[in-house]
Amino acid sequence: MLILAVAATGALLMREGGSIATVPSPRGRILGVYLPLGIVSLGLTFYVCRVGRPRNALRSLLGRGWDSAVRASADLAAAVATWFVIEAVESVAGTWRNAAVGALLPGTLSERVAWVLIAVTVGFCEEVIYRGYLQTQLTAFTGRASVAIVLQAVLFAIAHGDQGLAVVVRFTLYGVLFGALARSRRSLIPGIAAHIGVDLASGLLAG
Repeated sequence: MLILAVAATGALLMREGGSIATVPSPRGRILGVYLPLGIVSLGLTFYVCRVGRPRNALRSLLGRGWDSAVRASADLAAAVATWFVIEAVESVAGTWRNAAVGALLPGTLSERVAWVLIAVTVGFCEEVIYRGYLQTQLTAFTGRASVAIVLQAVLFAIAHGDQGLAVVVRFTLYGVLFGALARSRRSLIPGIAAHIGVDLASGLLAG
């Protein structure tokens, strides 16, 4: 229900205009945008991993780890390939023409440092929440992994509705890509690596 509430909030923001007010100062952006985003991400991750469970479910949600150099290499290769696909789509789509997205991006050194921390936090947490917990639950509920992948991708995208309809459409595709990656690798590790890489690039390489 909590995840559905987050998705509903994103949908409401998109309906209201899909824009984020420009934050006037680095401190304002860090405290007014980045910090709340990190707190919400960590809170949701704690909720899906611990609330109502006798033990922490994080390890099981992460899936298969690196038990060999071959496994690690394959996961990293999958992460890099996923990163390139998303970056290629974003390049063609011209993401940074969206003012709502642009308002999130760091402009000063302090913001860039904060962005690195928030990119790592959000990239990790969103994969655990959507591709770990939610995809697993929806697979059990629907009995079909393919349906679960699509449904979690839609919720993932709607939760970013404050960034506009175009972003929601693309994030649905990315959610499907991340979901299929988690399913095929039986692990969240490559998706986490790719997600963090995309978020880092979006803030640190955007000109």
